Amino acid sequence: MTGKTLIFRIFAVAGLLLLFSQAYCQKEKTQVRGGNRDYNKGKYHAAEINYRKALDVKPLLNEAEFNLGNSLYMQENYSEAALSYLATAERSSDNKIKASSFYNLGNSLYSAEKYGEAVEAYKESLRKNPTEEARYNLEMAKKMLQQSGQDKQKSDENQKSDEKQDQEDGDSQKDDKNSEKSEQQQQQQSQEGQQDGEQQEVQQIEISEEDAERILEAMKNEEQETMMKVLEQKNKGQKVKIDKDW
Repeated sequence: MTGKTLIFRIFAVAGLLLLFSQAYCQKEKTQVRGGNRDYNKGKYHAAEINYRKALDVKPLLNEAEFNLGNSLYMQENYSEAALSYLATAERSSDNKIKASSFYNLGNSLYSAEKYGEAVEAYKESLRKNPTEEARYNLEMAKKMLQQSGQDKQKSDENQKSDEKQDQEDGDSQKDDKNSEKSEQQQQQQSQEGQQDGEQQEVQQIEISEEDAERILEAMKNEEQETMMKVLEQKNKGQKVKIDKDW
């Protein structure tokens, strides 16, 4: 049975109270009758207005409260519909009205995807007046509650998996950045080392040139001394001619 079929069964029960025909003399009863006519014509908002007018005159009128819930439900206003059904269930002393109120409360909660609360509402309906519709919808709500729990667990697992993957991606990016930084540092150190080597070579060349100049100067001096010694050796034993200064 689909969700739409479930909703149809809701008002198969709710309509029992909705279509009660009584002779109303009071003003609030006239408003309820007008609301019923609008409801049967599918004019759910107009019906809502009539039911609210009746409740303005007599706030504790169960018929108006219950049927207001029906008109709100048909407008898919499930949260307010649930409040109307709950109010009717709490105020009424008739077990059949209580059962119908809890039954429709369960349907409102079911439609709002509040399956756990719907389960409890259907159970209350069964306690007041056991029906096949309430049993069936109870089982539907239990299955949906179980399914939603599995979906949530799966969603949580997927979220954790995504967070783990994001963390791994972040760590990988950090490693890449650290590796890139390390390579840059190595390149910088290599360049600095190369520059230091070039400076050392320049310094070595400069020292070698100075030494070379000194060596050349020393060699010149040694050559002069050597030449003087050779000349002295050659002139040894010869007379030295001296010009007279007359």
